[in-house]
Amino acid sequence: TKVGTRRYWEDWAKDVHLIAERHTTRITALLDNPETGLQGTFADFLGGLRATLNDSITAEQAVSMLSQHLITKPVFDALFEGYAFTEHNPVSKVMQGMIDALATQHLETETEKLDRFYESVRVRAAGIDNAEGKQRIITELYEKFFRLAFPKAAESLGIVYTPVEVVDFILRSVEHVLNTQFAASLTDHGVHVLDPFTGTGTFIVRLLESGFIRPGDLARKYTTELHANEILLLAYYIAAINIEATYHGLLTQTDPEAGYEPFTGIVLTDTFQMTEHGDTLDATVFPTNSARAEAQKALDIRVIIGNPPYSVGQTSGNDANANLKYPTLDANIETTYAARSTATNKNSLYDSYIRAIRWATDRIGDDGVIGYVTNGGWIDSNTADGLRQTLAEEFAAIHVYNLRGNARTAGEQRRKEKDNVFGQGARTTVAIVLLVKKPSHTGPATIHYRDIGDYLTREDKLHTLTQSALTGDGWQQITPNEHGDWLSQRNHTFAALTPLGTRDRAEVHSIFNAFSRGLETGRDAWIYNYSI
Repeated sequence: TKVGTRRYWEDWAKDVHLIAERHTTRITALLDNPETGLQGTFADFLGGLRATLNDSITAEQAVSMLSQHLITKPVFDALFEGYAFTEHNPVSKVMQGMIDALATQHLETETEKLDRFYESVRVRAAGIDNAEGKQRIITELYEKFFRLAFPKAAESLGIVYTPVEVVDFILRSVEHVLNTQFAASLTDHGVHVLDPFTGTGTFIVRLLESGFIRPGDLARKYTTELHANEILLLAYYIAAINIEATYHGLLTQTDPEAGYEPFTGIVLTDTFQMTEHGDTLDATVFPTNSARAEAQKALDIRVIIGNPPYSVGQTSGNDANANLKYPTLDANIETTYAARSTATNKNSLYDSYIRAIRWATDRIGDDGVIGYVTNGGWIDSNTADGLRQTLAEEFAAIHVYNLRGNARTAGEQRRKEKDNVFGQGARTTVAIVLLVKKPSHTGPATIHYRDIGDYLTREDKLHTLTQSALTGDGWQQITPNEHGDWLSQRNHTFAALTPLGTRDRAEVHSIFNAFSRGLETGRDAWIYNYSI
């Protein structure tokens, strides 16, 4: 930096953002011009994307994906030279086919401006022959490059790279639960593992490297029993090549001549949409990807792990970036978590991470393990009382590790919360949750809870995680009350006090006659204005 010959990836991301916008403008103009004859080809492509992901995909988003592919293909070629990823991956081949149809318009002239960036990637990757080094580059690419180059997609899906220490703790915990509760292991035949929100594929990568899979089982696990879903094209690319490179590296330790083998367990898809009633997959444009999705849906998934997105919805209608609707999944939330909640406003129960908990609960059926790192607001919020009650009924055992880090507090409490394990990538409480389902279990779940402690830095918390297990000091068993309170259990004498206000004064006497939801806009331009 000091001698002026190095550009940080954050700076390149700004260039990429501008180039992506130019691509979008140029491709859109081509598609609007009837003389190009590309309208039918693009219509088929867009229809395939909608069937593969969800019906909300717009033409603008499809064009953005083409731009992402065009810009990032050289990145992967530079990072993983010799793997021929873009030639083998079924989604990449479809994207490249659409790019080839547009090739006569010389779209690549924009990306030529990034040649120095691609060269910087090659320089960074040169000589790095170990998985840890490649993982570090991928982390930077994801956090510093992707979030800045494509900010709207990152904001919509709450994309944050999961620290390896968190991933490893979840994997150790899942293996422990399988050993102690099911007399099984992650390496066993028939134990299918799914990461439904894979991001850069860190969970599957660390599982391959963990040692929990015996060398003799590695090929079977990789080819038939490990599965990953991702909705964002660039993240999907990174995950696929990351997993493939890791597996190839493990193989070459014992067989230096081992060839490259694509990871067929990864699917470009909207995980929530996959299980919606009446959903049909594309069989024309993305046939291989759809075949993988259908095969995954037919499997008995025993373990679900991952970092689900955190996104309750847009903050302003002007963002035009709202969460999607999933009628089947949301109906399941409505009849379980929401039905038992005592809150008036239950919108937060449809946050993406709570959807992910409901989805995983339904997906594993009566038998399996879920290991997530999530927003931890559900642990003691009033709105989530129905969620906590439902979890206690549906599972045999629950382990919650509160990693704190809530930046939406103040004073001494804020100092106690201290750093977030995601750094600046999250401002909410973060928690690791292990949910265990057993068909033979009766009665409420056994709930184990651990608080990581006060005043801890991010480094302190991650170090503590490396030393932690599901057993030992720090864990306490929680007995919920009838209201679904786990931590701060309410004082029952409070209910005997006269309420300040009530909707139905005929039923309950209150101090004030008026009752309302308070100060809210109702989406009007003004609540109060100095001129009126």
